[in-house]
Amino acid sequence: MKLENKEEHIRALSLENEELRNQLFEANSVIEAIREGAVDALVVNVEGQPQVYSLESADYTYRILIEKFGEGALSISDEGLILYSNDYFSKLTGIPTNQIIGTFFHSYVDSETEFDFLKSTLDKGPSKGEITLNIDGKKIPVSISLSNLKPNVDAIGVVVTDLSEKKKHEEALVSYQRKLEIKVNELNQTNTNLEQFIHVVSHDLKEPIRKIVAYTGHLNDTKAGLFEKAELNNLRIINSSAMRLNSLVDDLVKYAFSATNTEVSEVSLDNVLREVTDDLEMVIDDYSAAINVGELPVIDASKVQMRQLFSNLISNAIKYSRRDVFPLITIKSSIESRVEPNNLNKKYYKISLQDNGIGMEKMYLTKIFTIFQRLHMRNEYSGNGIGLAICKKIMENHQGKIEVESTPGEGTTFNLYFPIKD
Repeated sequence: MKLENKEEHIRALSLENEELRNQLFEANSVIEAIREGAVDALVVNVEGQPQVYSLESADYTYRILIEKFGEGALSISDEGLILYSNDYFSKLTGIPTNQIIGTFFHSYVDSETEFDFLKSTLDKGPSKGEITLNIDGKKIPVSISLSNLKPNVDAIGVVVTDLSEKKKHEEALVSYQRKLEIKVNELNQTNTNLEQFIHVVSHDLKEPIRKIVAYTGHLNDTKAGLFEKAELNNLRIINSSAMRLNSLVDDLVKYAFSATNTEVSEVSLDNVLREVTDDLEMVIDDYSAAINVGELPVIDASKVQMRQLFSNLISNAIKYSRRDVFPLITIKSSIESRVEPNNLNKKYYKISLQDNGIGMEKMYLTKIFTIFQRLHMRNEYSGNGIGLAICKKIMENHQGKIEVESTPGEGTTFNLYFPIKD
């Protein structure tokens, strides 16, 4: 009996010894795998007891990829213990990787509740959201993506994206929008003030000018005999100056109106030209001018400003004609691209107004659109130097542009470019 007990005891010891050998072999295999980099492992002392956490890597290439990843990459246990952290997350937090591993992810978040909510939805699939990291008081806005790695690995994958630059851009955009709103309000107020000013100029200021013109004209016509020759000449100067001032006020009002936005609708330029030539009939007849108009397009524009635009250009062409040549004005239309260097495919209606007038030197071509700019003496040609400035402002109101070509003694061509709606 004793012999049997002894044999059974020896057999039990042999089995136990074999099991311990197997465990030792398995432990040595894990240690060797850890040394070779096939297994990431972490030993954590919990209440004095060592616990080993391991995460198998699929391939060395992927290990390098995660390390060089342009976002933070971590793996954590269900309790939030950080088992792995890549270099990006280390740089983001400013903490060495070896000091991050073994800590809890909760210690890096500003609101544990927000993070726990995202983690609680993992049963339904990957979870995404925005949270704030809090690293020793420094807050970093991040986007976080959680993926359950089970059953392959008993861990949760975490991808962290730094949103600091994005938030700065968003804040800058909001600030810019606020400033833009302020500028728009200021512009609206300026437009209101401008309209009030136009009203004052066109009514209150013109009234006394009209009286000066009327009374000086009346004295000159009915009481000329009561004045000495020098006095009568002074009266004519007053009347002439008042009429010129009245003309200047009219032109300034027109320029002010050209700077304001008016209602835009479909406008037939053919109809506009017919109306303008009807308005200028007397001037056209006085100069024996001929106006040849080709087929013109229908555009989105302010009809009032289109009439003003073509009236100014045609009046100019007639006014600056050569004394021994009847004015000839040719107006035609075409479709052009490559007008804007930054958008070569954008198409424009090109309206050309060509005359056979006195023309001008190249050095003056950039000056004629400046308000009050005159190239001739007042006794040579009438006007206040505002008409072409009005034309330029009208084209700007319609997102177009006006250009000029000219040859002294041969004539001038004004080219108008109106954008075609896509």
